[in-house]
Amino acid sequence: MRGNSKLAPSPVRLPQDLKNWLKHQAIDNKRSMNGEVVARLEESRARQGSAQQPVQGPRR
Repeated sequence: MRGNSKLAPSPVRLPQDLKNWLKHQAIDNKRSMNGEVVARLEESRARQGSAQQPVQGPRR
């Protein structure tokens, strides 16, 4: 999602303890807070998408 600097801000309110945890995760992963949020949401979306893919049986 890099290069999309024209996106409108999407403020999200977080409990302080969650915000602190996320900040430390971002530091550990060498990302900005925004980058950490985006990466985690993309990972979650990918997992959810793969879980929702129908399992296809053998073709006849």
